[in-house]
Amino acid sequence: MPRRSVLVGGLGLAGCATSRENGASLVMGDLPPKGQTGTSQSVMLSGADETGTHFVAVRACQYPEAGVTWLWCTVATPQGLYQFSSNKLPWQGPALSPDEAGMAIYRAQSSEADAKFVRTGTLKAPQRTELSARFTAQGQGPHPINRARVSLVAEFEPLSGYAGLLTGRTEAFGYAKFVLNLAGQKVVFEGPSQFHEQTQTDARFVAPFIFSSLWSKDLFSSILVGQPNGGGYVLNEGRPSAISKPKAELTQTASKFTFSVGGIDRTVVLENRFSYQIPIYNTLWQGRFVKGEFFGKAVVGMVNSWLF
Repeated sequence: MPRRSVLVGGLGLAGCATSRENGASLVMGDLPPKGQTGTSQSVMLSGADETGTHFVAVRACQYPEAGVTWLWCTVATPQGLYQFSSNKLPWQGPALSPDEAGMAIYRAQSSEADAKFVRTGTLKAPQRTELSARFTAQGQGPHPINRARVSLVAEFEPLSGYAGLLTGRTEAFGYAKFVLNLAGQKVVFEGPSQFHEQTQTDARFVAPFIFSSLWSKDLFSSILVGQPNGGGYVLNEGRPSAISKPKAELTQTASKFTFSVGGIDRTVVLENRFSYQIPIYNTLWQGRFVKGEFFGKAVVGMVNSWLF
């Protein structure tokens, strides 16, 4: 898979530099308790084929001080959607390496599921991410496999990157290849993808937000609706432009965003391809995989909402 440098010296991160810092049931007693501050370190790889037929999203967030790791795994195919989520896996390390280190490893592991991220290159100039994961899930959709054993491996290489939308967060966009095994059935696809790392100390999941991440061959974007950090950006062929005044309207079939770029108001409507839910603190976090057109280019991606 080709990799293009936006700035000399590897992956160029636009914006300011940062440091590392359908039918789900409600679950009580997530750890750490809601509103509790403390170090949290999250990592996520998500991607799709260009037709919006297959999607993958795997996210791990570790809370070392609370001794717990959250792990969310979602795979969507024409046969069905397969999902695992737990906010109570034991944290087993490893502790994160310094920002300038050439490798970082994230691990979420229990008898229920297992995921491992290995990022090579530094935090500000990632060169590659490898993901392996396994979990068991009840299929949802038109032709699901009941209680499917799911495993996947993914290889991601960045093309563009951005830091500064949220404190402590680095986002890398590029291309990934995914190899899935759904109850013994092999599925292979590749396409545009996004990888992020973030460290923060604020309490998590206390403020409402809607967040979109959109990807194509050479256009990538993040939009955050919510105060006080609303905003976003679009990377079009490596050139960043700020998005301001974003608003969102979510329906069962579509995600509509209005915003301003360079003083020009724009509207984007994205088709909902797959929807899913994740229980957090006795409330349902809403996720959806989407496809549509953005700045005249076909995109796929994700739209997530919390308390909206």
